[in-house]
Amino acid sequence: MRQYDIRFAIHNHGPEDKLWHSPLDVLKAVKGLDPRLGCCIDVGHTVRAGTDVIQAIHEAGPRLFNIHMKDLADFRDKDSQVAVGEGKMPVPKIFQALAAIGYQDFVDLEYEIHPDDPMPGIIASFAYMRGVLAALGQTNSC
Repeated sequence: MRQYDIRFAIHNHGPEDKLWHSPLDVLKAVKGLDPRLGCCIDVGHTVRAGTDVIQAIHEAGPRLFNIHMKDLADFRDKDSQVAVGEGKMPVPKIFQALAAIGYQDFVDLEYEIHPDDPMPGIIASFAYMRGVLAALGQTNSC
């Protein structure tokens, strides 16, 4: 890792994961270690774990290396995924928090529903996120 200057991100997996249910668990584990050890925040798993995703982004700061974006109709139900913008995820606040910490890395869409015809939901998700970014005056877009 150090020899090749590679960053390593641990991905949280919600309340079912005994070690990494919240990004805050990841941050506790890497605190004081090499700054190339960080986290990949999965926003869906984060809210299902009962963690405030906006707080987690701010706490991660420079140790946030990746975001997995999705939206849920019910924060207690992992099977309630919907296109981004159709659920309860605070997407504008997420992008505001990312801007506030100077985040420059990827926001990856995780669209895990409608496997026989995912494109309408994927297109709607990207359209919504682009609209949020435009409304926030962000020049970088998805």
